[in-house]
Amino acid sequence: MHKPFFSLLILASGLALQGLAWAWNPFASGDEFQEASFSAAELAQVKVQAGWAKGDDRNLLMEIQNGLKVPIQCASAQIDLQDGKRVSKDFTPKFFVPAQSTRNASVPQVLKGTMKSYAMNCTCFKKQGKGDCANPLRKG
Repeated sequence: MHKPFFSLLILASGLALQGLAWAWNPFASGDEFQEASFSAAELAQVKVQAGWAKGDDRNLLMEIQNGLKVPIQCASAQIDLQDGKRVSKDFTPKFFVPAQSTRNASVPQVLKGTMKSYAMNCTCFKKQGKGDCANPLRKG
């Protein structure tokens, strides 16, 4: 007689706990960080250099120096060549540059002497996508 009620109670409890588990995310915070572009002042603290290693004239090396006190991530590089062509490389997954650190990336098949200009697409995280770059892993 009590068995159907007990089964119903366990089923209802299980569904309630499952709903809570789906709603809980260990990486979520009330701050809702979003990927965002740098402000002019932040951009001035991120330096990108490009060149070729000695003895390798085919692979462009790019060095990203993050002078910010928070991490950044880079998604792609674009190289405009003197003949009007463009070489692009997507970094999947995006590569992480810790605060006040340097990381390197390479773009193959960019011959030395053919590059006109280059750009690296990097972003940071900002609370609700506004304000200063912030570290989404730090509380407070």
